Amino acid sequence: MLTLYIARHGQTEWNIEKRMQGWEDSNLTALGLANANALGERLKDVQFQAAYSSPSGRAVDSARAMLQNRSIPFITDDRLKEISIGRWEGKTYDEIKQSDPDLLEAYFNTPETYMPDESESFYDFERRVSQAYQFILRRHREGNVLIVSHSVFILMLLNLIKKRPVGELWNSSYVHDTALAVVTVSEDGSAAIEREGDGEHRVEAKNATW
Repeated sequence: MLTLYIARHGQTEWNIEKRMQGWEDSNLTALGLANANALGERLKDVQFQAAYSSPSGRAVDSARAMLQNRSIPFITDDRLKEISIGRWEGKTYDEIKQSDPDLLEAYFNTPETYMPDESESFYDFERRVSQAYQFILRRHREGNVLIVSHSVFILMLLNLIKKRPVGELWNSSYVHDTALAVVTVSEDGSAAIEREGDGEHRVEAKNATW
């Protein structure tokens, strides 16, 4: 049996400012780092065989905090990056609503119709998430693996495991910073979601995070 511990990165400066991040990056806040450390303390007795992280700084810094200096293979993989959102990256929701209201509406309400003229559609993104997931499954048949990524990546991965279409993407538990999902994978490849959106270790932020 393989158990995947899937966590979002900690809160960032852009989360507080309500800026879309995508492939762009901003630093963890003190609270974001504290929550990553808290999750690491919660998972301290789990024997991880390896850890996989998005190469974005916010994910790498969170993963290292969660691992608490364990000497295990640590792999960054571009396939674990957040969905690319092109010209929206670094902009606030209100700014995007002014410039691309219809596209923003599709992004959040009908993701199956979201077709940007740059960056990734949700169908492109779904293929990338699936490739990342299958890569990890080929490398690990048993034990425990930590995966640190981003909110929409985690939603898409869980959507795939639930065998739901892209249009169902947002119909899951909100992925707060450092929220944990746990997925078990049997030898035949069948997967079960044991928990999702679990943030019992978190110190609540004053500002909601994306």
